[in-house]
Amino acid sequence: MALTGSAFLALWNDVDTDVEADYERWHTSEHVPERVGIPGFLAGRRYRSGSPGQPRYFTLYEVADVTVFDSVAYRDVIDRPTPWSAAMRPRLRNVVRATCETAASTGNAAGEKEKPPVALACARFSCSQDAQPHSDSLLAACAALQGVRGVHLGAARSSVPSAFKQWSKTANPTHVLLIEGDAEAALCSAHAAIAVAIDAHGHAREPATINTYTLTFRIGHEQVDASLLRAPVHDCAPVASLPFDPTSGHT
Repeated sequence: MALTGSAFLALWNDVDTDVEADYERWHTSEHVPERVGIPGFLAGRRYRSGSPGQPRYFTLYEVADVTVFDSVAYRDVIDRPTPWSAAMRPRLRNVVRATCETAASTGNAAGEKEKPPVALACARFSCSQDAQPHSDSLLAACAALQGVRGVHLGAARSSVPSAFKQWSKTANPTHVLLIEGDAEAALCSAHAAIAVAIDAHGHAREPATINTYTLTFRIGHEQVDASLLRAPVHDCAPVASLPFDPTSGHT
């Protein structure tokens, strides 16, 4: 399936188990729609998996281009969280965040009668200095795997907003590979082959981290309720920041 826009934001996280139900309500009814309603954000998806040894949740935002991540409107929702968001942030765990420009992509938009892929394998890796993946070969190797419907490679931006530096304990990857398919189990079975493809064509300096999920929620920009849209913020307007807990996560 094709990605919309030319950039995306990838987020991995866990959440304290005692607030997991509240987290999913917040994520569905406020958090993701609030961000997808920002000009330049095109769609948002939440994926989930019960597989051990990996973050439970993965969130993907599709955006028009990378400049959206530097916009005043996006900075505003980060620096002025709603009360629900402020309460939820300290409960997030094992957060990894990567804003990416789409470097290469294969897969077509699903037709009217064709169901969109619901499974996603997410691989994050870092290349050696001055090395870049051989995008065409990497995508071709992954696209040839059974059940794969789309493959997308993102080049992560090296700059990280100061707010995120305070809580991110995991080094940001240089690249994120998204592999869409029809079943989580099938993509899990393909982990070894994906790792081989990255090793052969990705120029990664160490083994990639590969996680696989099933889609549980998706919303497009045009579907966001007007009540969740913030008033436009001007560049000259001061933005108040809340104190940040270095153990929490902000998305």
